[in-house]
Amino acid sequence: LARWLIAAVGMVGMASGFNPTSFFQVGSVRGSSSASSSLLCPTPPLIQRSSRTHALSSRRKTLQGRGGIRGLSAMFTGIVEEMGAIKEVKNGFKGWGEWEGSDGGMTLRVGGGKVLEGCYEGCSIAVNGVCLTVTEFDSESFTVGVAPETIRKTNLGLLGQGSPVNLERAAAMDGRNSGHMVQGHVDNVGEIIEKWQDKESLFIKVKAPRELMQYIVPKGFIAIDGTSLTVCETDVANGWFTFMLIDYTQQHVIIPKKPIGDKVNLEVDVISKYVERSLGNINDRLSRLEEKVFGKSFSSEAGTRLDNLEQTWK
Repeated sequence: LARWLIAAVGMVGMASGFNPTSFFQVGSVRGSSSASSSLLCPTPPLIQRSSRTHALSSRRKTLQGRGGIRGLSAMFTGIVEEMGAIKEVKNGFKGWGEWEGSDGGMTLRVGGGKVLEGCYEGCSIAVNGVCLTVTEFDSESFTVGVAPETIRKTNLGLLGQGSPVNLERAAAMDGRNSGHMVQGHVDNVGEIIEKWQDKESLFIKVKAPRELMQYIVPKGFIAIDGTSLTVCETDVANGWFTFMLIDYTQQHVIIPKKPIGDKVNLEVDVISKYVERSLGNINDRLSRLEEKVFGKSFSSEAGTRLDNLEQTWK
């Protein structure tokens, strides 16, 4: 019904010069201190109520393994807004007013400032690059639930009271992206194995899980503890890569403060995963074609050599 109504108003609007898009803007800008936005762009009550009910229902029913309870999907840029600190850690996973038990999950209360601007229950905030849903908040901190899967895949389980963390709010769809497309779905953790200075720049070498190295390429994107960074060098055989931090970045993220041996969250560029999945079917067809034409599959041989390399790496 809403779609038909919008279409009808749109046709009338185009004839009269009225802009129907502004009238049917669903909700005012979150965190706006001006009431004029909602007055100038009112949301029809029916659409407003149904949208709010649907969002609340999604938040309560949808369990996203990587980040606890998730409602609407969020996206980040990897440009850390501030460094916060853990104020409290509790065992058990606290959802929307209900305790889900103490089967490995936990609840974090995180201190922050800038990320609390425009905060609301159900909004997404990345903590060390992990997309988490705010269940409670006040003027100085916010609370998030962390599911067991999140603890297994990230370094959040190593946090304690006072631990510094990188914080970033979910990006606005019409905002600028000065980093890259970060989901907040951490793939695994890496280990800092070396650090050195190059004048004002800081180089860091990270040991990464072997299954992630195929997605880490020189000059490619990678999110480390939620920070969008550019890969400098890679060594697939030995399973490491390097990145560099300029002086400004060193002052605004937690990575430089981490000693050798510390764990960092890694999220590789998701586009590379989609490319791999898309090419998978093509590679299978190519192998079959090679077998028919040449009597053997060169692609399969290459895959076998890669498997042998991985076994040697282990």
